[in-house]
Amino acid sequence: MPKTVITEQDFNARFNLAEGLGNSTPIRFTSRIFNFYIEIEPQHRELIFTDCDFSQPILFCKGVQLVQVVEDNNQEPDLFNEDETNVFSESVTFEECEFQEQIQFDDIIFNNKFRMHNCSVNNASFRNTTFNGLADFWLTTFNQDIIFYKTDFNKTTVFSMATFISNVLFTYSLFSTKVIFARTKFNKGVDLSQSIISGTLQPFDLQFNFKEFKAEYVGKDDETFQNYVDRDAIIPLVNKVHTFQVLKKAFEDIGNYSDSILMQREEKRALKELVKAKLKDKDSTVNKGDKLILRFNRLSNHYQSDFRNGIWFTSVMVILFGFLTLVFTEEFHRHFCWGCEFNKDYFIKGVKFLFNFLNPTRRITYLDSFDLRFYGIAYLFDFFGRIAVGYGIYQTIQAFRKFK
Repeated sequence: MPKTVITEQDFNARFNLAEGLGNSTPIRFTSRIFNFYIEIEPQHRELIFTDCDFSQPILFCKGVQLVQVVEDNNQEPDLFNEDETNVFSESVTFEECEFQEQIQFDDIIFNNKFRMHNCSVNNASFRNTTFNGLADFWLTTFNQDIIFYKTDFNKTTVFSMATFISNVLFTYSLFSTKVIFARTKFNKGVDLSQSIISGTLQPFDLQFNFKEFKAEYVGKDDETFQNYVDRDAIIPLVNKVHTFQVLKKAFEDIGNYSDSILMQREEKRALKELVKAKLKDKDSTVNKGDKLILRFNRLSNHYQSDFRNGIWFTSVMVILFGFLTLVFTEEFHRHFCWGCEFNKDYFIKGVKFLFNFLNPTRRITYLDSFDLRFYGIAYLFDFFGRIAVGYGIYQTIQAFRKFK
């Protein structure tokens, strides 16, 4: 349907509170273009905007409502008082709307359903906003950074198939019941670390662009940290770590262990960055051993997400420590020479040695026949080889448990 421009006078005429009192018919706008600044006060009727374009800002604000005064004497005529309120008691719906400028819901309370379906939002502000009914942002695209600051979601909240083009932060937001992230797209970053989840977080088939998930290290600078999460929409590196921890647990709670491993992988990758930054900052809460552990976890099975890393790591450890063990024996030097003719029997013995090295529980006496050199240093490399190969095998098995 072609869209037509609505004048400010026509728009205001639809919001006559006196006429709306006692009338349950929704205030509805369909396929209209709004090219003027709009202030919407609490109404006695449901608000529905369908297929509308807003080229100027929209402000949901406090307003004066006529409230009926009930008298004990029924013979008296009805009386009405003016009452300032920020409570929208009826449903508010936006369907297939485009917001070119800011839409602001600061300090507003929605006691009924709030729906924003299949909309395109450039700039939205939800500071100290309260949703006491359903809050549904199905298929809505948020084109800029957005912070849900101290936003209370007291009933079911839906972000299914929503798309966040830039960062989204739920800073001190409350999820009291159920929040659904189904096929939600995060093109950059998401911060759930500062949210209060007393209800249930239900993620499903989340879509990330992990390479574009940027985070900043703030160290112990509290002022910078606060500005990042409540004003600048920048995600601190420590928040990135905790966000993936929250998502990992949420996937585990619904039995989705494969996606929980994916969240764990990204958590450990972010933790590796955090440890590196803390070491550079001389933070005493971490040490170089933490960095080494994370590095070995990355090399051995990509944080339990890829068994191929485990096979590769184990094979390298077998060749490395097997060679170092063998090179300190007389048997090796007796049969090794450059440019000599290939000897099939010696080659088979070498292969047999490496396959035997693949077994961490092999007997130590297997080295007795190799005539050790340099005070038996081969035993030392054999010992370290057992540890490295055993670790690689364990990590490979852990990666195979990804789909438990």
